[in-house]
Order: sequence, then structure tokens, then C-alpha cells
Amino acid sequence: MPMVYTFEKPVDTHELTVREVLDDSVESIVRIDEGWTHIVLEVNGKWVFRFVRDPSNTQLAVEQAFLPLFKGHSPLPIPEIRYSGADFIAYEKIDGVKFSESVFRSLGRRERASHAAALGDFLSRLHAVTFEHRYLNAAPFGGGDFWDELWPAAAPRLNPSTRQSAERYFRRALSRIASAAYPIVVTHSDFGTGNILIDAAGSKLTGVIDFGDISLSDPATDFATLYRRFGKPFAEDMAEAYRLPLGEDFWTRVDCQSKRKLFFVLFFALNHGFDEHMPGLVRAIESRFAE
Repeated sequence: MPMVYTFEKPVDTHELTVREVLDDSVESIVRIDEGWTHIVLEVNGKWVFRFVRDPSNTQLAVEQAFLPLFKGHSPLPIPEIRYSGADFIAYEKIDGVKFSESVFRSLGRRERASHAAALGDFLSRLHAVTFEHRYLNAAPFGGGDFWDELWPAAAPRLNPSTRQSAERYFRRALSRIASAAYPIVVTHSDFGTGNILIDAAGSKLTGVIDFGDISLSDPATDFATLYRRFGKPFAEDMAEAYRLPLGEDFWTRVDCQSKRKLFFVLFFALNHGFDEHMPGLVRAIESRFAE
């Protein structure tokens, strides 16, 4: 059950910030997420406050600048910042549930195709945006170099068979991608089941949230997670609705990005003190390369 706070006494600085900045009287706060980079509070059932765990995280400044710019271009609702500070943004809650694998499995072919088209259209609009910021870069949390950063973090923890299969795969895929021509665009970079919202009936996408990983990257980055979780046919329907050039060897890049993300998450966990997640991440990589 989520933790609900009352206000006989302040709980911590996040709740104090909410009380200081919110124009409405504060009746309830529910901590709805404690991610690796953010703590998310729902206030009065109406407002969402996202606090960065590390105030020196420059990604918040990028997100604060990008969201108002993209608001007029997005075909789906996105957070509209109403309050912000050095370590948080706040916006009116966007209704909907996470577009999870269980929701996906409950949908018919027509609904899946419709949602894929809507997501492909969304990515077309996102990737077409011209946006510059002094902190916008290709690897905001590190891990930009696969062989020098991600591989040394993961390889010693993998069983010999997985390590051999993974090394063979990445040497082949990364070599092929290195000679491919493709655009570099502004990407959401965490475009997956946790940050896409859908109505309870599964009939309509209601929004896209959490642009905290926004970066300069291959467009394939934003196809990779749904490709991995929902399958290639869904990603193909997204690509069919996508109206920008995808570049050469697109599906090689998508598949590589989908596998690379698992290595990045392990690298991030190792370098930011989330050691308890390491066994599960190793199992996920080993399962992926056993397929």
C-alpha cells in the first residue's frame, strides 16, 4: 500500500516544499514512486511533484526547459509545469494507468495497432523538435561507451556462456552500426511501459510522463523498450506511423539498443549504490541472451 502522510508534524523537506509552494491547502500526500533518480509525490489526488534525489543532477534543468517548448507540439498530453525549483517540478496529474505488459496482453490487434500508431506519431513530433541546452548531451548518466564502461561493469558478473554470447553479439552489432548512417535527435530515452499512460479501458493513450532522461541519441533508442516488451510487430506498427527518416540498419539498432539498455541499468545500479538490484539485473541479461 502507498504511504499516506498527514500533517500533525512535517515529515521531511519534500513535504515541506509542497506546503510552501502549493497554492491549494494540502490535504494529503501519497508517495507513489521512489525511483533511482526521483521521488514522486501525489498531492491532494491532483498534483504530481517529482523531486530529484541528487540536486546536482543537471537533467532537471534540461527537463524544465524542454517541457514548455514541446507542449505545443506533442500530440499526447505531457506534464505542464506549474511549480518548479532547484530540485523539483510539479504539474497537474495526468489521468491513466501505466501501459504495462498486462494491459498490452488484454488488447485486441486493432487496439494495439492504434496505440502503436499514436506512439509512432508522438515520436515523430518529439524527434523533430529543435532544442539546445548547455546540459543536453548523449549520456547524461554516463555509460556512453559500451566497451569501456558498460561491458566491464557487467561481464565479470555473467556466466561464461552468456558472456561469450553477449560479447559476440555486441561486437557484430556495434561494428555494423558504426558504419550505418542515421540521425541524432532529442530522445525521451526512457520511453517504456512505466512512462506511457493509457485509460483504464485500454482504449486511449492519455499521456507521456518523466522526461528526466532526455538526451541526444539514435531515434532507435525510443523504440527499443517497447520492442523488447511488446515484440517486433508492435514496434513495426510504430515505425510505420513514424514520419522522419529512420536511417540505415534500423532494426539492428533497435535490437542493439534494447539489449544495451539492460547493461546500462546494471552499470547505473553499480555506480549509484543500488547493489540489491544487481542479481535481478544479471538474471535479466542472462535470460535475454538465452533466447
